[in-house]
Amino acid sequence: MQDRERWVADTLVELADTLAPALDPKDYWLCVANRYAQLIASSAVRLAAAGDRADRPIVVCTDERLELPPLGDVLAEEGPGIDCHDDDEPVVNVPLDGAEARWNRLAPAALELGFRSVHAFPISRRENVLGEVTILTTEASSLPVADLRIAIAFADAAAIGMLNHRAIAGLTRTSEQLQGALASRVIIEQAKGLVSARLEIDPTDAFLVLRHYARSHNRRISDLCEQLVNRRMTVADLVGSVPKRALRPSTRR
Repeated sequence: MQDRERWVADTLVELADTLAPALDPKDYWLCVANRYAQLIASSAVRLAAAGDRADRPIVVCTDERLELPPLGDVLAEEGPGIDCHDDDEPVVNVPLDGAEARWNRLAPAALELGFRSVHAFPISRRENVLGEVTILTTEASSLPVADLRIAIAFADAAAIGMLNHRAIAGLTRTSEQLQGALASRVIIEQAKGLVSARLEIDPTDAFLVLRHYARSHNRRISDLCEQLVNRRMTVADLVGSVPKRALRPSTRR
């Protein structure tokens, strides 16, 4: 690979660039898997990571042989990826020839397809284990120390990038929810003031009027208030459903 140092630096920046709330996790993990395939020669990469639902992980592969039976099914149940995820430690430089005792289904299935060794790296940061990347190679030689260090750095960068993305997405959702709640509260207060003034009742009773109408007509009170404030409905439309006690001037005024 030409200009290897620059490629590594660019990849680390790419994996860290997760500030956009609209980032697609599957596209991101596929990018990570592709970088591993470029890093390690003659390799096929399978990456599994937690999705929005615990029972539906995101799985991406750089080689369709890792998705199809028998290997696709086996890798979901045993192998270095499962081991490194459970132990939160890399599994590297394991020859498949002789690994039957360790992975009695994976080893023969992978050897049949021409793979000779396997590696796996957890995608984790402190107590957060997001997933794992499994690498099968057609070479029997061990990974160079430099490649091993880079592979671990990629996993760390990907974990940090995705954790940052999740944090930003969570803050964005919370902000939108709070903004929506605030806007709804403002509309309700405006409607309360309108009903209170028109019917000459206490604002507390005005809210009871609104709530009674909303419940009796199976509507959200915020939608009702929005219609009143924007003049798509009048206070007179509420009068027929107003309890008589609420129409009397309140002593709280």
